[in-house]
Amino acid sequence: MRLALIALSSLLMANAYAADLVLTNELELSEETMDSSRGGQYVIDIDSVTASSEIAGLSAGNTALNTVNGDNVIAAGALAASSGVTSVIQNTGNNVLIQNSMVVNLTLK
Repeated sequence: MRLALIALSSLLMANAYAADLVLTNELELSEETMDSSRGGQYVIDIDSVTASSEIAGLSAGNTALNTVNGDNVIAAGALAASSGVTSVIQNTGNNVLIQNSMVVNLTLK
């Protein structure tokens, strides 16, 4: 099959754009040839999951005097235009160490 494709490509070696190339009936490739030449016939099956999140925050020796705390509000539609994975963190306290981690598992086929 490779030899046939090399021979075919040598016939079409002239500089031309894809739209300019017209195969006559003698040069048409069979459906079987095209089917065996397309990508995707090789499948790598990896059954492995690795999820890791290492967070090592430290909050020590803090002082908060005369603090005022507010409300946490997420308005309706606040995330309406977001795409992908969204993470929302809210805090109403003082001297708070906020650590966030996200592990996303994907299955690619």
